[in-house]
Amino acid sequence: MKQKLIGELVFLLFILGAFGQKLTSSKSFISKKSQLQHDFQKFKKTYGKSYDSDEHESYRFNVFVENIKEADALNNQSTSAKFGITQFTDITKEEFLNIYANSKISTEDSFDSYLQNTSSTDIQVENQIDPPQTWDIRINGPGKLQPIVNQGGCGSCWAFAVTTAVENQYSINQNLNINLSEQQQVDCVYKRDGCQGGWFPDAYNYVQKIGLTTEDKYPYTGQYGQCRAQQMNQFYKISGFVNLPNDHSAIKQALVSKGAVSVGVDCRLWAQYTSGIFDIDPIYPELNKAATIIGYGPNYWLIRNTWGTAWGEQGHIRIANQKRNTVLTKYSFQPYL
Repeated sequence: MKQKLIGELVFLLFILGAFGQKLTSSKSFISKKSQLQHDFQKFKKTYGKSYDSDEHESYRFNVFVENIKEADALNNQSTSAKFGITQFTDITKEEFLNIYANSKISTEDSFDSYLQNTSSTDIQVENQIDPPQTWDIRINGPGKLQPIVNQGGCGSCWAFAVTTAVENQYSINQNLNINLSEQQQVDCVYKRDGCQGGWFPDAYNYVQKIGLTTEDKYPYTGQYGQCRAQQMNQFYKISGFVNLPNDHSAIKQALVSKGAVSVGVDCRLWAQYTSGIFDIDPIYPELNKAATIIGYGPNYWLIRNTWGTAWGEQGHIRIANQKRNTVLTKYSFQPYL
């Protein structure tokens, strides 16, 4: 009888323990969901997000939750970068890739064709002493940079990378503080929608031949429109441009002595980046976006992006420059006046 009572008591304690664990787990789940809902409301307020129905908002909340999970996974994978909530946390991976990582910049064939038509003297960089350990054009020069902007949903990153470098050249060589037109390139470089992406040699050839007017005369709309360059009367041209050697030291030397460098990048994992040195190696690096190198450190490139100052480190990202990385230095270009 006594053993039976002890057995029933043990069973009862087991049931109560299991119920307690389930209750604790349930409370933890409710607490986490409540925190996510709070974070989502804060996210909406921070980035001015609104949705056209309750169903749409519910859908975006679920996407938000999935992106938080991805950010957590990336935080576990990276040793030096931080990932979290950004303006992209309510859009799906597919949406991000289609809008922000799908620029039709170039193919290997067109790049190889470009190299075949470029003389070796055009891509030489003069020998210099070893570059400094760290550099940041914003602090060290040469020249000045215009404020960071947001390209929006137009795949015009290539145009911004080109104007940034050309503006920097005019600041260095002519002491001019000018803001040049990206929209002119979107509308005029190709006989197609420039929001679908572009290629540095095409854009730089256009600037060399036609030139760019200023932003105030040809403002950015983030949409493809009819070319209005013929209506302008003042243009800023370049004398040429170089495809820099695929060598870190040479690129650093060019940056320190001659200014900003346009570069191709792989941004597929950048959506939830918030700070630190991005050190996740892509298995197969892919050219899908243009950006600008404006500095470097002992183990990273300092990249100026075009997603506004609310993203990343005030609009910038530091990318590890060791092993395989998302800065594709093979596609590094620099203009000259």
